[in-house]
Amino acid sequence: MKRIALIFLFVLWAPLCAVSAPTASQLKKAAAGIQSLIDSGMLVGAQLAIGHEEQILLNKNFGVRSIEDDTAVDSETMFCIGSCSKPIASAVVMTLVDDKSLVLDKPIDAWLPEFGSLKTDSGESSRAPTLAELLSHHGGVYSQKKKMTRRQSRWIRDFTLSLEESVTAIAKEPLYSKPGDEYAYSGAGYCVLGRVAEVAGDHSFEEVLQARLCNSLELMNTSYFPSQDNANIASGSAQGKINKTTPHLYQPFRLPLIGGSLYSTAGDSALFLQSVWRQASSKEEILMSAEQFEAYTTPYSDKQRYAFGWSQMMANGKPFGISHSGSLASSRALFQINLEKDVYLSLLYTISDFSEFNEIRQRMSNAIRPVTGKR
Repeated sequence: MKRIALIFLFVLWAPLCAVSAPTASQLKKAAAGIQSLIDSGMLVGAQLAIGHEEQILLNKNFGVRSIEDDTAVDSETMFCIGSCSKPIASAVVMTLVDDKSLVLDKPIDAWLPEFGSLKTDSGESSRAPTLAELLSHHGGVYSQKKKMTRRQSRWIRDFTLSLEESVTAIAKEPLYSKPGDEYAYSGAGYCVLGRVAEVAGDHSFEEVLQARLCNSLELMNTSYFPSQDNANIASGSAQGKINKTTPHLYQPFRLPLIGGSLYSTAGDSALFLQSVWRQASSKEEILMSAEQFEAYTTPYSDKQRYAFGWSQMMANGKPFGISHSGSLASSRALFQINLEKDVYLSLLYTISDFSEFNEIRQRMSNAIRPVTGKR
């Protein structure tokens, strides 16, 4: 599919007057909303960071590491951020596009030959997806939201596999649709693009992440593989026990689920969000070139609001920011950047019981909407 040239509004935004920062009352309400969920037992632990322009206004910790470890969460406690990994991983990939190691519109069998002879569910032969199609979930790779089989689930949920083993298996699965034809949210597709980045960058994706993003932004507690000696990692619970499907609890722990198993802190991820906001508002080439940044933040199709790891935040039919949410095992995360208010938010948390998640989400939304919602 030819990329639709939709110019995202913030590329054109040049504020005519200063935007007021969130008030002390709004920040207090947001923190109190999270604390109430801790106090009610719905959350095990959480971190909340809120920034306005160049300042981090709030960086607060809540609860404990897990139901088996009552050590208080602190600013260095690492949380699995689920699909909030995608905007970070896609930024890393775009740096490889910038230096010509990768090409957005080139079929990926140029780097992964095993994708050179694909077939759809109906048995029809297909070309390999491009990097742009994978980044925007138009690659045709099977989706966890569209009747994924148990075998297919293993390739993105068995953390004892290597990324190469995972992607080799994904290449043998039929495509959900021909590349470019449909949007289908795909964790497997992000594993494939991560493996492409490994081959092109001649290093593991973790090494590419650290070299191209974490070091420059000084993200000291962001990694797919927290140290085995690090006890300061949050885990949620399920049925009254620690959720053993949290990635770092696997032994051995080998798979970086590129779009779903990154570990970080709210403080680290707020710095990343700040860098996205800065490039959007100042046009400085902070994360990547201006050309790649437009691709990174512009919806790929006029039928979807999804860019490369970002969804548009909409009100009255118009975009006012970008966001992503994350969910893996009992870990949850939310990234939001309101580009009208120049405000960004990172919320990382672990839940106690899956059955309460809808109520948790509603109460959180009520707490943070005054900060990051439509002006």
